[in-house]
Amino acid sequence: MDKLKQRFGIAEVVLVGDRGMLTSARIEALKEVGGINWISALRSSQIAALVKHGHLQLSLFDKRNLAENSSPDFPGERLVVCKNPARAEDRARKREELLLATESELDKVVAAGRAGRLKP
Repeated sequence: MDKLKQRFGIAEVVLVGDRGMLTSARIEALKEVGGINWISALRSSQIAALVKHGHLQLSLFDKRNLAENSSPDFPGERLVVCKNPARAEDRARKREELLLATESELDKVVAAGRAGRLKP
């Protein structure tokens, strides 16, 4: 990073990466260097924890797809949250497919039970 700063006269650098590239350990190392910021995505478990602890309210997305947020879990960090309608539709479709497949399998179990083919 020092070479980049010196060669191009850059005072601050912003790295953009996915969750695999900008891990928590790398982010901690970046904080120590200074002058480097980052943009990345949170893991699903981190988002779920924000919701569980009341730091993110999903009702924010009832009227808009983008919001700014903060959390004591990420001190000094700006969280920008967005809803991806295409991804939400895809997840809803997959959820419906899984429910239908489960119902179909349960119907087989019910039929086997009625026919006396289930063993206790």
